[in-house]
Amino acid sequence: MAGSRRRQLQRQRQREAAASASAHRDLPPKPTPGGQDRPSTTSIADLPPELLAQIQRRIHLADRLNLALAGYGGGSSWQEAPCLVLPTGESAETAKFISLSAVAAAGGCQVVTARAPDPAMRGHVVLGSSGGWLVTADLQGALRMANPVAGEQANLSGISTGTIPFHEASHGHVVVDMNALTLAAGGSGSSWRPPFTIANWQMRKWLYRKAVLSSSPRPGSSYAAMLILERHFGAAAFATAGDPTWRLARRHPSADSDGDSVEDAIFHDGRFHSLSYSGAVEAWDHDAETGEFVSTPVGPRLALPAGGEEDDAHHPRRRKYIAAAPDGRLVAVLKDSRAFTVEERRGWRSDPQHGPTFEIRVLDGARGRWEEEEAADIGDLALFVGVNASMCVSAREHPGIRAGCVYYAEDELGRASLRLEGERPHGTSSNACPSSMDDDDYELRDLGVYVLKHRRAEKVIKGIGRHCSWPLPAWFTPSVV
Repeated sequence: MAGSRRRQLQRQRQREAAASASAHRDLPPKPTPGGQDRPSTTSIADLPPELLAQIQRRIHLADRLNLALAGYGGGSSWQEAPCLVLPTGESAETAKFISLSAVAAAGGCQVVTARAPDPAMRGHVVLGSSGGWLVTADLQGALRMANPVAGEQANLSGISTGTIPFHEASHGHVVVDMNALTLAAGGSGSSWRPPFTIANWQMRKWLYRKAVLSSSPRPGSSYAAMLILERHFGAAAFATAGDPTWRLARRHPSADSDGDSVEDAIFHDGRFHSLSYSGAVEAWDHDAETGEFVSTPVGPRLALPAGGEEDDAHHPRRRKYIAAAPDGRLVAVLKDSRAFTVEERRGWRSDPQHGPTFEIRVLDGARGRWEEEEAADIGDLALFVGVNASMCVSAREHPGIRAGCVYYAEDELGRASLRLEGERPHGTSSNACPSSMDDDDYELRDLGVYVLKHRRAEKVIKGIGRHCSWPLPAWFTPSVV
């Protein structure tokens, strides 16, 4: 018994010694002479950026965003993959966004719920997504900006300010002087265009096409915003932190401003870059003296198919997007559609449907030409396109994102609203809440992933359940900056 008791005491002393040694390693070092008697702690921010990035890849999106909000975002070594923002209603207090990289990596959806900034995201249509910020439009056409992760928001000036030839009309309508609009945008004005009247509640559907920010619009920043109007209006406007009124921009004289206009744009390498309906590629620079933005061609015109109505580059089912690859190359995405027949679930008739197809072009700056890229040649790149954003990311940096694919979302605000919103003519919503998850073919048309190698569209997300599809889902790269 005595020997057993001695062995127990010996083991206990060993445990106490080990605990004491472990505790000693966690104690702060003794203060040096003349130094401050303050504890020195080690935090996650002290980890090497590469290790921190590895940690972020393995934790839930919500945890990654909490780390970023706490100031431990990994710096330039880590950037979130694009997420999908689900629409919110006028009374919704929260917004939801889904990590697409986690859909494949974790075998399911990672949905993060954040408080929707009021009013910037309460029932608003998303027009743009840049650097963690969304540009939205409300039912009266007012423009706002919001960062749903940081819970911040800011206003953009009213569209009637500046040089856009708007005239207030009665009963919530505005009149656009189309001739003055054409001249201000650099057109010749050779053909007369009648005035265009539009209701405030129609502006976010039929007037605005897309908005792009140069940087975060936090107080004290020197951001600029580019607003692309729909093709019928044929113009783009800019506003800056120093001059918040909207100014119409003149395109370069080589551009055919009478029959062409900007279709898509991004901010890249310190400049706004745009792609027109006819395939012209331009960069926009700010003239400090006049306050205007002017364009300069930065590459050859993109060759587009020509032919009948379905082959017309301006056909509603055709779209073009511009993005920037991680290595700085400009990438053009050409969207088309193909017809197919799907038996309706009711079983009494079949309707012709249109599914999307995509082609990729990459600008070879050294040779001065656009190169057609096959899926095997774009390496680990994946593209995200839609009316609100065009992005190109490395699938290697974001496990779960599929290389050689185009993630697409609805890109026709006006037509989508007629099909999905269920609005009455005067602009108030009915109780209808169509769901993009109710019909497989609906999602393949309006939200999906196109595999370039196999030339087919697939469902992009499974298992998120029923959700409203108006306002439209939008691409969004979470950021706290």
